[in-house]
Amino acid sequence: MKNIVILGAGYGGLTTLKGLNGVVKNGQAKVTIVNKNSYHYDTVNLHEVSAGNIKRDEICLEIKDIVEPGVNFVQDEVIKIDTEKKVVYTKKHELDYDLLVVGLGFETQTFGIEGMLDNALPITDIVAAEKISEKIESNFKKYAESTEKDVKDISIVVGGTGLAGIEFLAELIDRRRELCKKYGIDEKLVKIYGLDAAPVLLPMFEKSYSDYARKYLEDNGIEIILGAGIKGATNDRFIVEIDGERKELLASTLVWTAGVKGSRLMDATFPELAKNGRLVTTQQLTVPGLEEIYIVGDCAAFIEEGQERPYPTTAQIANQMGAYVSKHITNRLNGNTTPNFKYINRGVVCSLGHKNAIADAMGLKYKGFFAAKTKKLIEAKAINECTNLKTAIRNQRII
Repeated sequence: MKNIVILGAGYGGLTTLKGLNGVVKNGQAKVTIVNKNSYHYDTVNLHEVSAGNIKRDEICLEIKDIVEPGVNFVQDEVIKIDTEKKVVYTKKHELDYDLLVVGLGFETQTFGIEGMLDNALPITDIVAAEKISEKIESNFKKYAESTEKDVKDISIVVGGTGLAGIEFLAELIDRRRELCKKYGIDEKLVKIYGLDAAPVLLPMFEKSYSDYARKYLEDNGIEIILGAGIKGATNDRFIVEIDGERKELLASTLVWTAGVKGSRLMDATFPELAKNGRLVTTQQLTVPGLEEIYIVGDCAAFIEEGQERPYPTTAQIANQMGAYVSKHITNRLNGNTTPNFKYINRGVVCSLGHKNAIADAMGLKYKGFFAAKTKKLIEAKAINECTNLKTAIRNQRII
């Protein structure tokens, strides 16, 4: 009986686990999944929690309710992987493995920008998302109750206008309306900015669609500033450079969405192969020279044969990686071979709140309410891929 250990209960880890249920049931392998928290959260919905428009319970699944009988769940933090001894060390356990799947997720990447790590809030996990939501409301309340009104308290600056940044900015439209009504604040006084060093917005969409997203945000009082290189952050401002001129944007809430990297444990474990927490895998998603170790999700930099750059890390590719790895392991245990991993890009959707979105999916381009519902359908599909249909139906937010 082989001993299989999966590190991380994100999309890649859970999808791998789901695909291995068969080898657990027939006694071919013992499977252990390790996760720091007792729950899995839908990363693609963190922007909604960050804005305060939904609660954590709406996107969190308890792992004990997901794992099948026979699977060992260890709630603990991984601190070291010894590839020579084939042992994973957590804070409380030592876990031997024959086959290891690493899907430890992502961390924030600040690119060395001075003060960013200490002063801006990243959207990295459910706890960080709740912290942002709490700070926004706390600052609005402070403004309402203060005799000396400081517009900084009702100002929000978001560094980064990629998918996460744009989706978060769009969520702030509804949240601003709610908080202003709750605390008796004139909405026109609230300042919300989205900054990015890039010269174009959402380059993964054709220009008419990215223009649609920008117009929607700007029509709702969000100011988008492109070509703005962020040079530093303090507790109440971003220091930016625009056309060679330095400016300061003041706000009591600073949010950083412009960079992520894989787990720091990757660099420590594979110092010659990993960079910024990501490792360029083989075509079968294994570590070069260590074929018993698979890498999935945000820790994997998969470069398909004939290409030069790795695919972006998304829930879509993480789920496909997990499904592939579970199939590869199953075939391996049965003495069968598996073709190389092939990523199927089914497109991208960017939500603009609950009732609007832009979509380039399954060969079609569309926007508006139907695109917003498509986003929720994709999210439900992702849950089904890493858990089961019953869980997906119970937790869907399409209706």
